[in-house]
Amino acid sequence: MIELGRIAEVVDGVVLGDPEHRVDSISSLEKATARAITFFSDPKLKRHLPACTAGAVLISPQDADLFSGNRVVVADPYLAYARISGLFRPTRSRSGQKSVPSAWVADTASVDDSVVVGQFSTIDDQVKLGKGVVIGNSVHIGAGVVIGQDSVIEDQVVVGAGCLIGKRCHISSGAVIGASGFGYAPSADRWEKIEQLGAVRIGDDVDVGANTTIDRGALGYTIIENGVKLDNQIQIAHNVCIGENTIMAGCSAVAGSARIGRRCKIGGRVSILGHLEIVDDVTVMANSLVANSIRDAGEYASMITVQPVRKWRKNLAIIRQLDKLMHRRARLEKPDHE
Repeated sequence: MIELGRIAEVVDGVVLGDPEHRVDSISSLEKATARAITFFSDPKLKRHLPACTAGAVLISPQDADLFSGNRVVVADPYLAYARISGLFRPTRSRSGQKSVPSAWVADTASVDDSVVVGQFSTIDDQVKLGKGVVIGNSVHIGAGVVIGQDSVIEDQVVVGAGCLIGKRCHISSGAVIGASGFGYAPSADRWEKIEQLGAVRIGDDVDVGANTTIDRGALGYTIIENGVKLDNQIQIAHNVCIGENTIMAGCSAVAGSARIGRRCKIGGRVSILGHLEIVDDVTVMANSLVANSIRDAGEYASMITVQPVRKWRKNLAIIRQLDKLMHRRARLEKPDHE
């Protein structure tokens, strides 16, 4: 249970009502009870406020009069909701033990006394785990890995040898950090595998979604800088560099050696080809293909919106004729003396 006064401190807000009222969860406007806090940021949901029975509402100054119960008045309710969400997140108990009986921790590993290691996890030689690190169940941490303080590695994550993970990172279940990159050299009748001898370097405050894969560098590092947020089922190939505070939605893929700038927003199912560069502050809409470097900040898209199949077939027929139509136009526009 958390007092509203404490919540107000976290979000730099002001309590209108009872600062000692306690809540134990976050809920939607429609379903919140007296034990829950909610937030109001979408004008479309204004109709739900009069009937809302929440113990408190995160609300902006201009909307504060719309609700008569306890309010925590903040400049940005949605951002405030994000900041308090961690207060209500279930956490694995930090019992102070280095491992449970079924876990294996190498004698050469450096594991702080505050670290928790889950069932059937393995911590290999020369690993360094900082204060407050939580390792879930069935996790493998390869030799020489360094994980900074207060980072959480969820169940069934694999972190390959030599990878570096910063402070306060959250690696979700099933993620693979430091997988072997997709590198092959052609010979006469086969492909020769190129061993990927580098690793992955992840900065501070990075989130990696479930079943996301980040390949190790061929020789150096694949780099994920501070504050990057990666959704579920993303593929990051070898030697990619993603700049600070960039966010990427699910099922996107970045090919080898691409460089993505800071504060970029990459939509779901975006494909970024290898060896390209995307500058800072670029937004790429969902389902887009980035086939050339992006040199200027702004919004980019290449998707085609879904349409009735009969209309799509007609448009496809036109597209197939574009080359002929362009040549015909070129001939018609030639001057007479040519």
